[in-house]
Amino acid sequence: MPVSLWAMEPMMPLADMPAMVLTPARVSQPQSEAPASVTVIDRNLIEASGARELYEVLKLVPGMTAIKVDGNVPTVAYHGTQARDSRRMLVLLDGRSQYQPGLSRVNWNDMPVDIRDVERIEVTRGPAAAAYGANAFTAVVNIITRDPRDISKHTVSVRGGNNGILDGRAAAVGHGDNTAWRASVSRRADDGYDEPFEGETRPDRKRIETLNTEWVWESDSHNTFALQVGGSQSRLERQQESGVADIGRYTREPVQKGERAFLGLEWQHVFSATHQLKISTYGQYNKEVTDFGVCYLDPFTGQQGPGGALLFSQELRELYSQNGGDTAATFAAVPTSGPVLSRYGSLQGVAGVNFCADSELDLQEERYDLEVQDTWQINDRMRLVSGANVRHDRVSSQAYLSGTEDNVSYRLFGNLAVDVLSPLTLNLGGYWERDQINGEHFSPRGGVSWRVAPGHTLRYVYSRAVRTPDIYEDQAITNIQALDMSEPFASNPEALLGWSPSYFFITQSSPGTLKPEKIRSEEIGYYGQFRFLELDVRYFQEELTDLLSHALNPFEFEPNNEGWVKHQGTEAQLTFRPTVNHLLRLTGAHIHTHTNKKTETRIAARDSGSALWAWQLASQWGVSTAYYFANDYNDYRYERADLQIRFRHRAGPAELEWRAVIQHALNKEPIVFEENQYQEDRMWLELEMKI
Repeated sequence: MPVSLWAMEPMMPLADMPAMVLTPARVSQPQSEAPASVTVIDRNLIEASGARELYEVLKLVPGMTAIKVDGNVPTVAYHGTQARDSRRMLVLLDGRSQYQPGLSRVNWNDMPVDIRDVERIEVTRGPAAAAYGANAFTAVVNIITRDPRDISKHTVSVRGGNNGILDGRAAAVGHGDNTAWRASVSRRADDGYDEPFEGETRPDRKRIETLNTEWVWESDSHNTFALQVGGSQSRLERQQESGVADIGRYTREPVQKGERAFLGLEWQHVFSATHQLKISTYGQYNKEVTDFGVCYLDPFTGQQGPGGALLFSQELRELYSQNGGDTAATFAAVPTSGPVLSRYGSLQGVAGVNFCADSELDLQEERYDLEVQDTWQINDRMRLVSGANVRHDRVSSQAYLSGTEDNVSYRLFGNLAVDVLSPLTLNLGGYWERDQINGEHFSPRGGVSWRVAPGHTLRYVYSRAVRTPDIYEDQAITNIQALDMSEPFASNPEALLGWSPSYFFITQSSPGTLKPEKIRSEEIGYYGQFRFLELDVRYFQEELTDLLSHALNPFEFEPNNEGWVKHQGTEAQLTFRPTVNHLLRLTGAHIHTHTNKKTETRIAARDSGSALWAWQLASQWGVSTAYYFANDYNDYRYERADLQIRFRHRAGPAELEWRAVIQHALNKEPIVFEENQYQEDRMWLELEMKI
């Protein structure tokens, strides 16, 4: 009899299964004893969701926002606050931090992994800096890829649908006496938002290719080595910047091109059944360039012409600096500025031409990381995880930093679990770190788990964490250069603009005095396992202070720590598996958010949730359906229903599986911002062949 589509192994009743998690305290432990609320999304749940992109399955996490705010750029945030700058959550991919040091963000598009390479996702809901350091601020998403020792077949799949959806993937696997390897390449492409806004089609197509490989060698019973190599390439059409559109006419729409590569090595040594050592190191490289072309308007006439070149003149830059970086004050002072008026007059002598130029927002990031972790079962009642880490981040950018900046950090951590009494477990953790930008910080966490009855646990957790300012926030010196200028400006920029190279007159500089954002969190939770049902309920209070709530881009730059947010609410998740062929998953969150900055409420939904039901109809047929809602994102309600039908059969030596998926928006409202029109149903058909 063929194996169930959603249960690859016969499934025991939930009460008899050891629900183990790895992420909260860096050690495998029963979920009931973990010092945090945890959501686990395993391979079966990923397949049942029908998700096409990795970020989408995080809709199954209570309190999580996972949407596309800018057409082709996913925003993922736990207890979401700012819509476009989601920088308060740590994401790990096989232990490698995907939190990028340059702009404090996680780029979900360029993540060098396909969703079909993922075995399991563990989400620690709540601050986890005590285990992972600064920037594990509101939550940790730990993405774990498939172990090549657990894969036996090669795979090829293709997917096509409306809205320009065209995807493909090929994966191979191999096994030796004590080695195993896997490799996959994939491609995803679609057209982004499909509805025009104000009569114009939004430019937000994307194309992404990924490579992900792993090689594992078990040299003996005590030593295991792993090597991971991969990367990604992306091309995204981006929407016009409103600040640029106000001063010019785009001649070439913005296009963002990205490249990413990584190399990771890991050695695990088992001293005994109760003691093991892990040493891991990795290097990551990321390059991103957004280029565009503009013909600039004369700031006095509002028309195209040579006067637009004044915006890139040395004299206007100097006047801008003299007026404290205030654009309005700068232009108010122009009538009394002899150098600016002289420059403008000379430009009027260049008759009959427009000033046009290309520009680019460039960013190159490198990270080198080395970590040693020791896991020791001291006795029957005590478990200790401790370790040290050193990391070097380097960021280069002409547009954001006017050069290259480095940050070296050092870390020590420890997490201790003690069974104080038979039903009572105490978890204590702390993380000390020091870096060149932010100095020293210590993040503590304490938790108590009380097993009130077999399979039923109450917990209390207190934690504090910080999010340190990134290199851009702390050391920004923006300079947008005019490239490939129109003639005669390209031939003689020093004579016509006063300098070479020539830069946009607006420049932004960070004061270098920003403090880390802080969070203090308390929660009371219940975790229960019944014969067919698993339930986790959490009540929490979170206080976020010293927040950087204002825009920090080359056109709007307001660096300060004036923001604060207070969250208070309840979350619940329920998994019900009455038989091997049925799965019901329900999540819900009710959160009250109070803040002094409206920007922090845009994706802070009061009520949100999801429901997923999967049913294996017969040996070959399966169906799953899901419902997601959030009320509201920036006053717009989000509501969607998905349906997936799967059919599996054999064709000679190959196993074929057909999947048909439809995603239906139930309320037809924009997503967060008015321009995000995403009203047409998404539909695709996929064929996967395994040999």
